[in-house]
Amino acid sequence: MKNFRHKTVSGIAWNIVSQVGQQTLTFSIGVILAHLLSPSEFGLITMITVITGFAGIFAELGFSAALVQKRNIGKEHLSTVFWLNSGAGLLLMLIFMAGSPLIAGFYNEPQLVLLTVVISTNFLINSFGIVQKTLMTKSLDFRTLSIVEIVTVGISGIIAIIMAYNGFGVWSLAVQAVVISMTKVVSLWKLSKWRPRFEFHWWAIKNLIGFSSSFAGTKALNYWARNVDNLLVGRFVGMDALGAYSRAYSVMMFPLTSISRVISNVMFPSFSLIQEDKQRVKELYLKITRTIALITFPLIFGLFVTVKPFVMVVFGQKWIAMIPILQILCLLGIPQSIGTLNGNIYLSQGRADLQFKVSLFLKASVILGIVIGLHWGVVGVAIGYTIASIINFYPSISYAERLINMSFSELMRNLSGVFAFASMMAAAVWLLGVLLPDNWPHWAYLATQIPFGIVVYLISVHVFKLKAYVDIRKFLYEQWHVRFTKTVGGLTV
Repeated sequence: MKNFRHKTVSGIAWNIVSQVGQQTLTFSIGVILAHLLSPSEFGLITMITVITGFAGIFAELGFSAALVQKRNIGKEHLSTVFWLNSGAGLLLMLIFMAGSPLIAGFYNEPQLVLLTVVISTNFLINSFGIVQKTLMTKSLDFRTLSIVEIVTVGISGIIAIIMAYNGFGVWSLAVQAVVISMTKVVSLWKLSKWRPRFEFHWWAIKNLIGFSSSFAGTKALNYWARNVDNLLVGRFVGMDALGAYSRAYSVMMFPLTSISRVISNVMFPSFSLIQEDKQRVKELYLKITRTIALITFPLIFGLFVTVKPFVMVVFGQKWIAMIPILQILCLLGIPQSIGTLNGNIYLSQGRADLQFKVSLFLKASVILGIVIGLHWGVVGVAIGYTIASIINFYPSISYAERLINMSFSELMRNLSGVFAFASMMAAAVWLLGVLLPDNWPHWAYLATQIPFGIVVYLISVHVFKLKAYVDIRKFLYEQWHVRFTKTVGGLTV
């Protein structure tokens, strides 16, 4: 029990350190590249990655999640999955190289032929590191994974910036994508002790295929629900619009990838370890969701009311088309920051099949919303996506929570305090912006509103002793106390 708690807490801590470092580094590199490159160049790369990203789901075939979820895994399973993934990666690479003219023809962009050939090499490269990463995840070794991620982002980012500065344009982003894959795989092999053996067993595949196929199907549905907008904007609106849309989406996702997904990555293996004890899973889920909300809700609400000065200061005048798109997508960030954990409940309870069935209906409605919104251009797409996702929030939560004997109303009560305080903070920040002089530069608005919002929010949650805030304070105190005691004890000895 203590070992489980220690590993979970340690995993979350290392994941937060990694993701804060990685996402901050990624965001900073993205901002620099946004000043060196144009929206159309970002749009070109997004056109390719929309399609290759979907195919990448089948390169992994869902076996990583199956290896994590299944308790009794032998060496035969690991080697078999490694060779199967490698074969799938090679096959997909060859298919995309041969089909690159078709992708270019679909978008009517000849430049995409060679770009697709280069980026498709990622299928083969990434396949060599899947099992190593899975083993680290299963053992909750997030410290090693943290090192890999930060090193990968740093090296690839530096290379991309140097290339962009020297006029390589869109190729800076293409090379960055390949370097990310190469650096990650080399690092995983360097830091992992596991090596594949030359063996392949069909019985091992059959042992995992039931879970992995449902998981891969759900992942494919989720992928298109989140990326059909990019596909349609790129095909029917154009590169510039897609560049602005994809940048806006990545900014909205920043708090989600930094906080929600980092905890989600830890929770799946942690939930799997206690999967029979539904009450413990439920208590842990409620505690984690209000902790996520405590951080992500004010970030998203704050961005919503300061979006114009934020875009103008961080990205510059040529990215002004991002502003209405980003403001709409901020509304999407609230349900998505909480919904990220749903999949972990399904998977930990071994119900990837139910997740697939629920996703089949819910994600289809999201795609429908995006298609309808396309009639009003890129802003319409953002509106359609957001409305459909908000409508789906209740059913997507409800089905998962029934597996751990929890109701939707319990979750809403759990999050209501954080939502209220984040909303009041955003209202105060907006009112301050209205009262400030109209002739101030954009940076002055940000420099005034952001500190004001932080102070208002922290004072509010502290004075009213919000439960999520008290939980975090208690956790940080306990961690500090343990470390301090060990240090003093070591010095005393």
